[in-house]
Amino acid sequence: MTANRKLGVGAIGLGRAFTFMRPAFAASPQIALVAAADPRPEAQQRFAEEFGGTAYTAVDAMLRDKRVEAVYVATPHQFHAEHAIAAAQAGKHVLVEKPMALTLAA
Repeated sequence: MTANRKLGVGAIGLGRAFTFMRPAFAASPQIALVAAADPRPEAQQRFAEEFGGTAYTAVDAMLRDKRVEAVYVATPHQFHAEHAIAAAQAGKHVLVEKPMALTLAA
């Protein structure tokens, strides 16, 4: 990645976990938050206003966004495996801070 190019990041989930990462994303000169997926309209609106990115209701719609190169999974634990797998299958790099699954079977 060149010094002038920003990595296009999409966030899945705009709740508590995203809130903790928000300052780092906002301050990074190497990252552009271009999209997010969250079912809550107020979270979508806040994201669009703060970052100027596209807010989606559905994860699969966000994953089709060509600007999204990497995905930050910030959903509740029970959804980590599903969202991380979907992002990987969509050809995105994936960051999951907590377990991808609650058990080895999932």
